[in-house]
Amino acid sequence: MKNFHFVKNKYGIELFMDIGSYNDISNYFFEPTLHNTDFYEIIFFSKGNGSLELDNQKINVENNTVIFISPFQNRKWYLDKSNIECHFIFFKDDFLSNFFSDKLFSFKLQYFYNKTKPLFIKISNTHLLKFQVTFQDILLELKDFKSDSEHIIRSLLYFTLIKLNRLYSELHLLSSETENNTTSFMFKQLLQNEVKNNRTIDFYSQKLGVSRITLNKCVKKQFGMTSSEMIDEFIMFEIKSMLAYSTLNINEIANSVNFSEANHLTRFFKQHSNITPKEYRNNYQNGSYII
Repeated sequence: MKNFHFVKNKYGIELFMDIGSYNDISNYFFEPTLHNTDFYEIIFFSKGNGSLELDNQKINVENNTVIFISPFQNRKWYLDKSNIECHFIFFKDDFLSNFFSDKLFSFKLQYFYNKTKPLFIKISNTHLLKFQVTFQDILLELKDFKSDSEHIIRSLLYFTLIKLNRLYSELHLLSSETENNTTSFMFKQLLQNEVKNNRTIDFYSQKLGVSRITLNKCVKKQFGMTSSEMIDEFIMFEIKSMLAYSTLNINEIANSVNFSEANHLTRFFKQHSNITPKEYRNNYQNGSYII
């Protein structure tokens, strides 16, 4: 699999953020070859034509589509590159989290590390035009970089991310809260890092120093599901990814996600998807996408 790394010295200084149109970043890998990146990506298609496979989700790329991609998400693009217009935002986590002293910031945004909802939204022309104005402001700072430009760029990026979070949350009936409910954001971060090794609520409640009841209440308020449901969704995501993008057999996958036996994994998988892991892999290989 191809893996693309963020280029931090593109502008002659160390900057962990980039922005541009397809004309500016014409070597962006819009290809059907499986690949991922080590940075966050938001892509605004003012003109779209084709589709994206993003971790087993199939997203139709149409006009006014905004797509959200977290680091190391697997994807394949199927686009008519002669018939698209888009803007990109790329950034590394540290670009915002270090400045705002908030290591959880990316986990507060509903569209990053989301295992249950579609990873795109359709926006109005009015919203798209407003975002494009902000993009131009950022590009001006990059082209005429001054001592305080990085602060302005951070502020404009932060503004864009929060506005998108509100739109995404409203569409999917989720909380757009980013300043409170730290327990839920820490839980999401822990799941991203630990779920392959730990699936019990007790593990997470102990790590967070809260009761199971408190954890469940916080998670339900922020993400619209119970803590156990969220654990199951994260582990299902990992299993599906290995079924689709690896050649591991069921025994090897079970071992990778800490199931004691392959039949336990099969039972768990079928309970949550109504098909067996083997059927899921066959469906994927035959061109079926299951969210």
